[in-house]
Amino acid sequence: MKKSILTITLCAILLVSCNKNPEVKTKSCCSSEKPASALKELSGESVYNLASAWTSSKNEQLELSHFRDKIVIAAMVFTHCESACPRIVADMQRIESSLSEKELEQVSFLLISMDPERDTPARLTEFAAAHKLNSNWTLICSSPDATMEIANVLGVKVKKLESGGFDHSNIIHVFDREGVVVKQQNGFAVEQEATIKAIRTLIK
Repeated sequence: MKKSILTITLCAILLVSCNKNPEVKTKSCCSSEKPASALKELSGESVYNLASAWTSSKNEQLELSHFRDKIVIAAMVFTHCESACPRIVADMQRIESSLSEKELEQVSFLLISMDPERDTPARLTEFAAAHKLNSNWTLICSSPDATMEIANVLGVKVKKLESGGFDHSNIIHVFDREGVVVKQQNGFAVEQEATIKAIRTLIK
């Protein structure tokens, strides 16, 4: 009995000693310190500084910063386009097929609609299915103001036509993990070696 009482007393003393040591408690699992990467501020050139709200083809609400920490291959398109936009998507798919499965784990493909009136989430879903886009692709739409804002930031010229279509720049953009544009590919079916090299430089 005396041995049991002594054991309990010693345990109580040890517990009190631990509670009186704030340094040990601070360094425990209760520490609120964040990794240095989580505290890193975005560059002034990052598209992720834009606070506009977007809706994905899956009806998810998100901001562009949702893609932070991924290497993003992006382009502005509209789903009723019958010429230029499918070619842009095909060029992005060529980039995708040039990367290994391991490399693709660090890369996302993003299609940004320039047609907020017609490109609903349901329409974006149909477009993704028609072009056999896998889960590594995200299609998003937003308000006219947000659409023009991102177009201006990316340097994409967009002019609405009376027919409902658009005259627009044909550019594929490469964002680094912080949303800074590091490479732009202009035109159709162009040599992609420089674009793929830029992507692989970011992956390393």
